[in-house]
Amino acid sequence: MPERYAYANALRDVHPVEKLFFSFSLMAISLISSSMAVLLMVIIIMAAVVLFLAKIPPRYYLKMMSSAFVFVFLGSAAIAYGSVDLNGAMFIFFRAFAAISCFYFLILTTPASDIFSVLRKIHVPAVICELMGLTYRFIFVFMDISHKTRTAQSSRLGYDGLKNSYRAMGILVSSLFQRMFRQADILNTALESRGYTGELRVMQRGFKTSAANIAAITIIDVLLIFAGTR
Repeated sequence: MPERYAYANALRDVHPVEKLFFSFSLMAISLISSSMAVLLMVIIIMAAVVLFLAKIPPRYYLKMMSSAFVFVFLGSAAIAYGSVDLNGAMFIFFRAFAAISCFYFLILTTPASDIFSVLRKIHVPAVICELMGLTYRFIFVFMDISHKTRTAQSSRLGYDGLKNSYRAMGILVSSLFQRMFRQADILNTALESRGYTGELRVMQRGFKTSAANIAAITIIDVLLIFAGTR
C-alpha cells in the first residue's frame, strides 16, 4: 500500500511543505503547459525522484503507474475516437499522466497525517481535513476488503465463465457495501468512546526546512517553465 511506503521512504524526513510545493508546482505546470516535451520531462523527473531519491521499489512504482496508464489510455482513446483528433488525445494522455505522476510522488513520500497537518496550518477548515482524512483511510479499507473477497471468490472458481463472473461480481459489490457500513459503524463507536468532538488530533513530527531543497525545486520549476515557452 502507498501508506506503508509513505512512512518508510528515503524522503520521509523532508519537510512536507517542500514535498507539497514540489508536487503541486509541477502538477500546475503540467496542467497549464502546452509543450509535450515539458510533460515528458515532468514524468521523467517524478519517476527519478521516486525511484532514486525516495527509493521506492521500482516494481511497485511501475505497478501503480501501469494501472494509471490503462485508465488514462482508455479515456484518451475514447476522446480520439469521438473527436477523430489523435494529436489532441495524445496530448491529453501525457498531461493527465504527468499530473498523476506528481500525485503519486506525494502519496508515496508523504503520510496523510503530515499533509493534513500542513492544511490545518494554512487554515483549511477542520471539517474538510477530517472528511479528507476519513475518505483517505476508507479508500485503503475498501481496497483491502475488495482484494480479500475477490481472492476468496477466485480460489473457489467464482470467476470461471461469464455467468459465474456476473454472479460473483454481484456478491462482491453487495458484500463490500455491507462490510464498509460495518467498518464505518465500528470506527464511529471507537471515536465516540475516545471522546471524539469533531476533530482528530495526532502527534506531529518536527521538520526542518531546507534552503537547498527549496532552491532545487524553484530551479526545476523555472527551467520547466522556460522550456515550455521556447
